[in-house]
Amino acid sequence: MKELIVIAQDITRYGTDRYGKRCLAELCRRLSAIEGIEWIRLHYLYPDAFDDELIDEIAGNSKILKYLDIPIQHINNDILKRMNRRGTGDEIRSLFRRLRERIPDLVLRTSLITGLPGEGEDEFNELCAFLREARIERAWVFPFSPEEGTPAAKMPHADAETAAQRAEQILELQGSFLDAFAERQTGRTLPILIERYDEAEACWIGRSYADSPEIDSFVCVDGDCRPGEIRPVRITGAENGILYGTVREEAEGC
Repeated sequence: MKELIVIAQDITRYGTDRYGKRCLAELCRRLSAIEGIEWIRLHYLYPDAFDDELIDEIAGNSKILKYLDIPIQHINNDILKRMNRRGTGDEIRSLFRRLRERIPDLVLRTSLITGLPGEGEDEFNELCAFLREARIERAWVFPFSPEEGTPAAKMPHADAETAAQRAEQILELQGSFLDAFAERQTGRTLPILIERYDEAEACWIGRSYADSPEIDSFVCVDGDCRPGEIRPVRITGAENGILYGTVREEAEGC
């Protein structure tokens, strides 16, 4: 086993039920000591439960991938309050800045909802402004869909067409950040987890630390590979968020 995904609705609160305190940092330390595990990927971390111990562990533990899935849904204070979300928009902004400062090459993933109760043009523009500042590399974006019987369904909200249009705008904006990230990888050598050979593409398909399985992009790799290996790959180009590269042999120079 090369990659271990730690996943739950909110892994930041791991340990609170059994030990009365948050223990995710300790769990990561123990998992990283297991022989054979080379990558540890974290899904999902809620923004209000981060502390310095966890950030330090993520930053300093070489086995923890610098890829964090932090669902925020929105950034506007009033909307977050209506959703019964813990924390405020300013706290989310502050956390994302701290994470960027303390974890080099960090890739962030989040989930967003447009058209929520309370989202007018000003609130939507606030969300867009936040995304331009945070430059989140990966995102799920959904238009709000009221579910019968829920409190939100009874609240005034944007119509379905408006919510869908706003979701498309967010996807277009976020796509530019994804493309910029991919372009920045050109010339770098990244460890790539090889998954399979693709006859149609005539290359090996693998994933970098920035690619969670089945939800993110992939890397097309040219060279001698085997499924399950983690190989050093020199990235030679990018197109539509997909990286292309060649296996770098150990004997190669800088």
